[in-house]
Amino acid sequence: MPDPSDDRRRDPLLLFALSCALALGWLMVGMVTAETVTDIFAESGPIEQTSALFLLLAALALAVDIVRRRDWGRWHLAVLVLAAGLRELDWDKAFTDSGILQLRLYSGDGPLTHKIAGAAVVILLVWAGLRLLRRNLPDWLRALRGGDVWAWLMLAALALYAVAKSLDGLGRKLAPWGIEISDWANRTAGRSEEAMELFGAILILQVVGLSLMLRAATPKLRTPEPRIPKPRAFEPRSAAPSGAATEGARRRGRLT
Repeated sequence: MPDPSDDRRRDPLLLFALSCALALGWLMVGMVTAETVTDIFAESGPIEQTSALFLLLAALALAVDIVRRRDWGRWHLAVLVLAAGLRELDWDKAFTDSGILQLRLYSGDGPLTHKIAGAAVVILLVWAGLRLLRRNLPDWLRALRGGDVWAWLMLAALALYAVAKSLDGLGRKLAPWGIEISDWANRTAGRSEEAMELFGAILILQVVGLSLMLRAATPKLRTPEPRIPKPRAFEPRSAAPSGAATEGARRRGRLT
């Protein structure tokens, strides 16, 4: 008889509730210890740290599942989620003069080792992105048409990240077009970006949890082993009496 506690541990609503509770708890700690509201939404503040934590937890869960199942073909998923989490911690520009995604790192006079390391990371991310498009995009589109919850949560997370990136440095982006916004609007856009990225990270963790639960609930199909026919033992067959011999025996019986 299945243990009902297993179903409760695999409840996706429980994962979502725990994620929100952890985020709320950490934000409360930040609100208590921060001197101003700006510190909460600042770079490396509690909101950005919580976003990075959720992404790193999602990457860790993927990596553990990949190693446990020896499903090495899904390595790109863990790499991309890990890169997103490290990006929240600003690791993309923590070890080089410029960010590894900045063109001036490769066109400037920086150290050659920085250029090689940055190019290697970029090539790895591009490779992982291409594998994602080739191996996972068709399944995701089919899941969207089928109304799967994890697919729509992933769409919501991508939409949140897209809007958040458009709000990042909004005043700087609008300045070349001759559009000036107030400091309040620019500050609100920056805070909205951090909040959207946090909720997007919660959704990504939820998507990873749902996908792992579905994989655990789906039995792995085993390929049937081919059956090799066993060789039959040789049995000598006695020769059947011919028709002529049978007829001769009948005649001999009549004569006697």
